[in-house]
Amino acid sequence: MMPRGTRWALSSLALLLSLVLLAKGRVCTPKGAGTAFVAPVPAGGVVVRLAGDVGRPGVHRFPDGTTAETAIKMTVGARSLTGVSSVVAGRRLTSGDLVTVHSANGQPHVVTVETMPVQERMLLGIPLDPDRMTREEWAALPGIGPVLAERIETERHKNGVFRSLAGVARVPGIGPGKLKTLQRYF
Repeated sequence: MMPRGTRWALSSLALLLSLVLLAKGRVCTPKGAGTAFVAPVPAGGVVVRLAGDVGRPGVHRFPDGTTAETAIKMTVGARSLTGVSSVVAGRRLTSGDLVTVHSANGQPHVVTVETMPVQERMLLGIPLDPDRMTREEWAALPGIGPVLAERIETERHKNGVFRSLAGVARVPGIGPGKLKTLQRYF
């Protein structure tokens, strides 16, 4: 049997640790959310992952309307983006974008903007777009396998965009139960 003072000390330590984690933003997510260390993306701002030769790689939140150039300057520094395509540099970022910077001689020279993998967007709570997802991304969702993912992609190519998750109901094999399961990702 553990002495009373030891139990009190361990309980106090556990409470202190919980308060520290709470202060650092590592709180439990709402019921049904995926992970306990990432909260869903609130309205306002864009969530983007920066990779490659940047001073602070990782997932960052920027104000709405931020361009790739601004995001790079905020993380790499105020260096020039000479040689980087103005189309890429001026592109407004959206949540779920992956900006990769490759440098030469300390200056960014190749910048690409792609979309984060679907699993990463799901973990970050970034809503998915049923009209932009690939067959592989559909197959990564719970309850959607390769066969159903192919049906979804085929239906979209034959009959046009879904406009929302509700539009996916026109795919054979997608019923109200499946839509309800998928709703939290869209």
